[in-house]
Order: sequence, then C-alpha cells, then structure tokens
Amino acid sequence: MNSGFGARLAAALFFTIAVFVPASHSRAGALGAGLFAVGPTLAKSDLRSVLPAIGDSLVLAPELDRSTERGADSDPTLTIVTGRVPRNGTLSGALRGSGVAPEMVETVARSLRGVFDVRSARPGDFYALIRDQSGQLLSFEFQRGRAEVYRVERDTSGNLITTRETAALERRLIQLGGVVKRSLFDSMVELGESPSLVHAFTDIFAWDFDFSTQTRPGDEFRIVFEKYYDKDGFVRYGRVQAAEYRAARKDFVAVWFEDENGTGGYFSPDGNSLKRSFLAAPLKYSRISSRYTMSRMHPLLHERRPHEGVDYAAPVGTPVWAVSDGEVIFVGWSGGFGQMVRIKHRNGFMSSYAHLSRFARGLYVGQHVAQKQLLGFVGATGLATGPHLDFRLAQNGRFVDPLRLHMEAGDPVPPRSRSRFLKLREERLSELQAAHPAIVLDAAM
Repeated sequence: MNSGFGARLAAALFFTIAVFVPASHSRAGALGAGLFAVGPTLAKSDLRSVLPAIGDSLVLAPELDRSTERGADSDPTLTIVTGRVPRNGTLSGALRGSGVAPEMVETVARSLRGVFDVRSARPGDFYALIRDQSGQLLSFEFQRGRAEVYRVERDTSGNLITTRETAALERRLIQLGGVVKRSLFDSMVELGESPSLVHAFTDIFAWDFDFSTQTRPGDEFRIVFEKYYDKDGFVRYGRVQAAEYRAARKDFVAVWFEDENGTGGYFSPDGNSLKRSFLAAPLKYSRISSRYTMSRMHPLLHERRPHEGVDYAAPVGTPVWAVSDGEVIFVGWSGGFGQMVRIKHRNGFMSSYAHLSRFARGLYVGQHVAQKQLLGFVGATGLATGPHLDFRLAQNGRFVDPLRLHMEAGDPVPPRSRSRFLKLREERLSELQAAHPAIVLDAAM
C-alpha cells in the first residue's frame, strides 16, 4: 500500500458519505443502500468535510466541495457500499443485500466482535464499506446513533485494525415526579419522557410489583435519573439512580449502589437487594385467565385434567421474557403447546413458555439467556382458544405454582460498604422527596 493511499481512501470515504448521509438534504425517510465505484483520484484537499471532531458530535454529514477537479492519475477502482440498517432488518442482512459477499460480512462481524456485536445494530444506523478492485476489504465504518462510531481499517501491513470512538457527552442528573392518571406509561410520556425511561423504571421493581395489572389511578411515582446531551440536544438516558412508587397498599423504594469492586445493583432503603432469582411474571399481561390447579375443565378437550401452570392473557405479539438466567434446552413445536421454549435454571428449576406466535431472532438450543431476555412473542399456536402465554415452572422434575413461589433475594449491601450506602441513601431519598416537576440536579461532562 503506497504512502498516498490512506489520503485517497479517506477522500473516497468522505465522498461516499457526502452523497449518501445528510438526512437534511434527503427526501423523507432514511436513505437506502448505495453502491458505486470511484475511478480517478480524489485528493483529501478536494473535499470540505463537516464531519465534526470527536469532542463535538459524530453525526456523519460531510459536504462535497463544488470546486473539485479530478487529477490525471488514478487509483485502481474502489467499490464503495453505503446504507442504513432497515426496519426489522440486521446489519449483516443489509450488507448482503447491498452485494457484499457473505465472507466479507463475516470478516466485518469478526473484526468488530471485540468492541461491538453486529446483532445489536438498530434501524437507521449508518454503514460505509470500501473494497478494492480485487474484492479485498479496505475499510468499514459503522455509526450507531449520534454518539458512537466503529471503524475497521486495513493498515500498511495488511492487518485489520478496529477502533471505537465516542463523543463527549454532558451528563445531567434529573429528578421527576408525578401521579398516575390512566397508566404509568401515559403519565411519564405526558411529562416529556420516552418509553425507554418507563421500562427502566418498571424493571427496577419487576420482582415485587406487576405494573401491567396492579397500577391504579392516584399512584405516585418519583425518579432520579441520568440524561446525556451533545451540542444538538438529548442523546440518551443513563442509569436510574433512585426510584419510588407509591401504590395503594405499599410503597416501593430503590437506590442504585455500587460497592468498592464496582458491582452495582438496586437496594431498598434498609440495604436489601431488590433483585430476585425469578421475575414475578414473564410478560406484561392483561389478566390471568387460568391458574395452577390439579383439576381444570379443558376449554377444547372438555375433560378435567391438571393445569400445572399459569395462563396469562395478552395480545398477539406481546414480548415474552426469561424469568431467570438459564440455558435454552428446547425451541420448537410441542404438540398441543404449539410453539414453545424451555429453559433450564440453577437449583433444579425449569421454565416453559407455550403457545408462542414466534421466537426471538437467533434463539437456539444451548444458548445462555439472561433474566428478562426476549424469548418470543405471545400467540395462540397449538390447542389454544385465544392469544395467551402458558407459563410453567418445575423444580427437580415436579411442577410448582409460579404464583406461590418463594423468590430468593440477592445479597444485601456488604457490611464493609454499609456506611457509604447509608450516606448515599440519605442523599437520594432527599432528592426523591423533592421530585415533582422535572428538575436538573447537576450537570457534568
């Protein structure tokens, strides 16, 4: 690789982005994938890039200088592929759809593996790939949102080097409070926050409170949380630092705390862990349509038989989660249970999720899943009168009633960290009590 190649490669990439990226210059909607070749050399000085420095922003929006003139000498043709991850699509699928060979897609995924899992790419994320006339990968650039850019570039020795750049963001600690009118979701959104904050809030109390069925108008909520901004505005949420939910019969309070080793979790004010070994429910359901019993009239077979699980009625497509960490031991069709997933957990537990409409993308037998990881979606496959989830839990080969299961709690705040926790607890509880309208507590880079 000659000494001037890097500059010409950068120029070619800038040219690519100039043509394909700027949303402000495109017609409505995300830009589709593009593929073209660059013949004559474009010197880097021929382009004026408005790609900001990493400390400012990472929005890829260069512009082509209209005074560009092509030089007499030329490099071998470079093939440039650009595009965005489509809705309901994947980065790998988008690249293959743009004409990139499966072997090169695998090379990109393998090169990024240490800093980014291509399976977590989101719709709208931008990519740009350059290969030479022989088909060899020269560079790949992937932008996730406004704050992250991942690059794979071939160095002078022919090795692929992977880098990750993150924009410097301003952190703001926000406190917010309100009263539930129709639902917690509606109340938070009406206060200007997005659904992702609602989900983060409900996840904290998922082991003790079912927000899909137990929420009532008049319940109160308070939350202290992080928001990150760049020069153009809000970028993403950070961690919820403290949360409180006052239901009709009980108050729930949580404080985020990390010990000296950096291990963190949510704890009650007395220092007990809020995390349990099993979630209270594997989905957000409308109602329980059938409970655990040893004698139930089957709605289709019209005979009495045991129902060794809980039926959760919910619309088709409702996400279904793993109730605890474990290993997938079955994914497929199981007779009257329809499409089903089974997971093996520690201490002899096994959970099953039946009548699914479809499985989570990429789910396979032998896969290790985390608590609340997506497994599939509610359906009515097999012997089912309507959309619902048949959830069952067994211990050492015998089914148990999931609604009566005593859930083992996580470890409390260790004694060596107790004084630090108590100090932080008082600070956070004070912030929660003052949380009514949204207030910025502090801001720091």
